Amino acid sequence: MLDEVSILKTKLHQLINKYKHISFLETDPICFPKRYNDPLDIEIVSLISCLFAYGNVKNIQNFLNPIFQSMGESPFEFLRNRKTSFSNFFKNTKGYRFQTKEDLVVFFDTLQRILGEKNKSSPVFESFFLDPNGNFDQSTSIQNFQKLFETELLTTAKTKVLSYGLQFLIGKSKSKSPKKRISLFLRWMVRKHYPDFGLYHKIKPNEIPYPMDVHIQKLIKILGIHHKKQIQLDDAYELTEFFKKINSADPLLYDFYLTRVGIINRCKGRFEEKICNTCELNEACLVVPRGIEPRLQG
Repeated sequence: MLDEVSILKTKLHQLINKYKHISFLETDPICFPKRYNDPLDIEIVSLISCLFAYGNVKNIQNFLNPIFQSMGESPFEFLRNRKTSFSNFFKNTKGYRFQTKEDLVVFFDTLQRILGEKNKSSPVFESFFLDPNGNFDQSTSIQNFQKLFETELLTTAKTKVLSYGLQFLIGKSKSKSPKKRISLFLRWMVRKHYPDFGLYHKIKPNEIPYPMDVHIQKLIKILGIHHKKQIQLDDAYELTEFFKKINSADPLLYDFYLTRVGIINRCKGRFEEKICNTCELNEACLVVPRGIEPRLQG
């Protein structure tokens, strides 16, 4: 086991060397907050980007680019100082996948109200994740964020039940799902090293769950790390624990680089000679025939 972890660590750092360049940021939703310098802009743009980060990167970019461009140099100030409803702002928008135009209006009106009620200080949303003692609790913190945000959305919508689109956007607090988009937001906010921002200081990088997007779910299976078909939040925390064996203080270091294997390398989760033979992870991967790269024997 130690040899396997050692091999994987070596391969992961080769992966980092390959993709640790700003040119690869455009293949990820983190490209949006990277455009700003003010922590308040970074935080609000990160939250919006992560919540809408489902579907392929091109579709996400096509939807979010016009929104952020219309918000000008400071999306935080745009949202905080806007006095009217977003109905006109989204009048020519059809919505985004599960979110209708009406859902978008409610969501952005809610952000506008929250930011208008807050003091102009960073961070804005870290407190949503903290328990009464100011700590991050793995069993309740993300769920509490979802509950608080749901309450805010219901206040804006003036209804007792959220639409399907809004419920999908923030997720159900009682669900056992891996909560990958909120986990991604936490990674960006908590980690202090490239490519993340480190705006939150009360939550540690080794406390948060791994963002279990489809690429990570595929890779942890073919790397022999995890084998469950149904991924839940507990599994996301277990993956963080696994990567603590490689990097105890910063286990989520590898998330951005691993997802490039799926997004850029087009990993299929099965042996494809052209893809696998040039992949940095081939010596650690179970789908590569053992006659090609030495690792495990069956």
